[in-house]
Amino acid sequence: MTENTIENSGTTIQFYAGLKTIGGTIFEVKYKEERFIADFGMVFQNKEGVQARPQAMISELQAIGVIPKISGVLKTDEVDKNATIAISHLHLDHIGLLQYVHPDISIIMSEDSKTLYEHLHTIGEEPNVDVERQVKSVPYYQPILVSENIQVEFFPVNHDAIGAAAMRITTPDTTIVYSGDVRLHETDLDTANLPNIAGSPDILIIETTNVQEEFLDSNPVIQSEADKLIPDLLEIESPIVFNIYHRNVKRLEILIEAARQKKRMIVFEPDTAYIVQAFNLEAPHVRYLIDEQANSNISVQIQKIQSITIDEVRDNFSSVWFQSSYHHIRALLDLPVKGATYVHSNGVPLGSFDPTYAELLEWIDKLGMEFVVLGVSGHATATQIKWLADAMKAKVTIPLHGFTPELLKGPNQTFLPEKGVTYQLPTLNKMSQ
Repeated sequence: MTENTIENSGTTIQFYAGLKTIGGTIFEVKYKEERFIADFGMVFQNKEGVQARPQAMISELQAIGVIPKISGVLKTDEVDKNATIAISHLHLDHIGLLQYVHPDISIIMSEDSKTLYEHLHTIGEEPNVDVERQVKSVPYYQPILVSENIQVEFFPVNHDAIGAAAMRITTPDTTIVYSGDVRLHETDLDTANLPNIAGSPDILIIETTNVQEEFLDSNPVIQSEADKLIPDLLEIESPIVFNIYHRNVKRLEILIEAARQKKRMIVFEPDTAYIVQAFNLEAPHVRYLIDEQANSNISVQIQKIQSITIDEVRDNFSSVWFQSSYHHIRALLDLPVKGATYVHSNGVPLGSFDPTYAELLEWIDKLGMEFVVLGVSGHATATQIKWLADAMKAKVTIPLHGFTPELLKGPNQTFLPEKGVTYQLPTLNKMSQ
């Protein structure tokens, strides 16, 4: 047997994205003709900005590497009804390509994820998916057959998107646990309990976002988002302009609570206010900005939150926390923002890998605001990931979704796959190192 090969069995696995990167995750487990695809994420290559021609959208995005060459599941393919796509959580690097999936391909996710996904679809963030017909929710702790020989069970894990799940994928000859993205808070139960309820698989596929050389010897306690962020927000005396990520509903709740404690009005854009209302986070000090360019259907649905005009925001700006998504940043030209604090809290653009991030910083500088990043990592520390891998006691550990996955060594054997190679499972004791 050659290096980077696992010996013959009925089950195979192939990785399309997520190797030596924190952007994009897609892998496929196959038994006979049955196919189970875990996650369908956007690969952050800054190539999506190139305008593909509509009539050749998928083929052109495949040509430049934005969409992997995976057969039978895309809108331009002859559909393979033996395939099912399962989503671990709703971050773009795990779901960003769902808009290109054929409408006859089933997509499954946790119940909480589907609830949020439906709301994101309503505000136009998840277009081109027939959510009602195509997306199905799966309860935690309930094994389901997605095909004759492939079974999956979802387990809750802690991450900065509600509904995040790990998966146990079972075929007649192999058990695979996929961690998805995980975090271990000091009081966390879900992620910490994963080894007890899903441990000792044949294969563990585990994220390694924070498994980097400079973090290997540190094991900081990850505070809950509320414990970390509310005190930091309360220390800011200037007006706050903030940018957030709709998928982190907990962050919205934290901002609203911190504004209440600070006795500030907090003003959301209509799309975000819709999410706030959908998760029952409305409060007397919460407002939504009247925006003539906003989706009128969304504004009509916001019935529990009082509206406010940009003129009213300007007149009361010293006592306001104001949301400004990057694509709406020109609205700040109408406000006295000089001297305000711009709080970037995992909103888009997420970081320097996105070319618009530099443009955001330039806007903030020209407007005379102070730039502050306030957030809590959605990912466990390197030491915690090592603990989780050891506690899972998998025969083979496959680290991915990180820049240096090779730094993680599992308790038994560790295997680093290559993109696009089909590996036969699971004659593990003879696997080459």
